[in-house]
Amino acid sequence: MKDLHDKETSVEFYEDRYEQGYMEEWDDLKKNKVKEVLLELKLPPTGKALDFGCGNGVFTRVIKDTFPGWQVFGVEISSIAVQNARKRIPDCTFFEASDSHNYKDQFDFLFSHHVIEHVPDINEIFEVINEYLKPQSSQLHILPCGNKGSYEYEISILNKNGIDPKKENRFFYEEPGHLRRLKSDEFAAYEKKIGFDLKKEFYSNQEYGAINWITKSSPRFVKKLTNTSNVLDNESLKKIKKLRKKLLPLTYLQFPYSKYLEIKNKWRKKLSDHIKLAILFLPAMISKPFYSYWDKKAAEEWQKNKTQKNGSEMFLFFTR
Repeated sequence: MKDLHDKETSVEFYEDRYEQGYMEEWDDLKKNKVKEVLLELKLPPTGKALDFGCGNGVFTRVIKDTFPGWQVFGVEISSIAVQNARKRIPDCTFFEASDSHNYKDQFDFLFSHHVIEHVPDINEIFEVINEYLKPQSSQLHILPCGNKGSYEYEISILNKNGIDPKKENRFFYEEPGHLRRLKSDEFAAYEKKIGFDLKKEFYSNQEYGAINWITKSSPRFVKKLTNTSNVLDNESLKKIKKLRKKLLPLTYLQFPYSKYLEIKNKWRKKLSDHIKLAILFLPAMISKPFYSYWDKKAAEEWQKNKTQKNGSEMFLFFTR
């Protein structure tokens, strides 16, 4: 496997991913959650914001819609992603990371969504972030959380090297692009080095939110998550088998609608995609109520538990 801690390799890796249609869209549940948190920050009516690691611009659009009086920019290492974002969101400005020298000390607010776990050098990236920001500024980062007690944490500790310190505490099932999983206090310590203090924190996916995203993945992923070949002991084996019996049926029930939405939300559809949509339509409509039920459970959990630190995703807001 390629070493994604190497910068040039990392750029090539993500260029290829965006060429294949990587992260073209996110579901409404996630976008609404991000908008809710942005409004909680009580930012001024005008300013200059940077979507750091903007991808195809999905959350750049959310930022602009939430703060219409702001100038909103996006930056990416992938030239393909920048081109895609420019086409999709003409009322925002996008540039490549190689042009960062033109944007030093310009931004009042920096936002990232699932970026920091992907970067090759964690220390360097905070220096880069600092260079973009004005002396008085703020940041919101959304990323996987390594705090104890989340649903995924409890699954991971049932496995040998399920949380691997040699790989910056990555959980065992994570995709190759994920290079680390930070705890909230670890992230805050990096921010402290560049003069930022943690002011607000929110957490999601303590249980129902985790079940929601897991069972909206694929049966193949659930089988990987509940693989028994590397469990710690017999007690762990029993727990993993029980989890598979629960998660796999829920995944099969939602899979037709999950697949239908995945294809429907592609913004560059081929003829084969339209044929697949037609074939999937009836199974998807049967599957939809199960999909909607778990969305509802996840949304209720978010409203009830978003200050509880045992979520597997964290929203951390810093000011200086």
